[in-house]
Amino acid sequence: MARHDPTELAKVAFAAYCGATGGKNHRGEEIPAWENLGPAVRTAWEVSAEAVARKVLRLAAAPGQKESR
Repeated sequence: MARHDPTELAKVAFAAYCGATGGKNHRGEEIPAWENLGPAVRTAWEVSAEAVARKVLRLAAAPGQKESR
């Protein structure tokens, strides 16, 4: 299994999202820095990054996640 850090992947994805949106959320408000996000939001980014990594690396879904085809 390839090693990857979901938090680091999440930070990369979050930075890309911020860059693509001009640093604004869907309401046009400034997106806070990673460090200022609440734990639930950081966890959501980490879970999302982990899902993408698993898909790219063709690994089984994490427990509790549905496999996508």
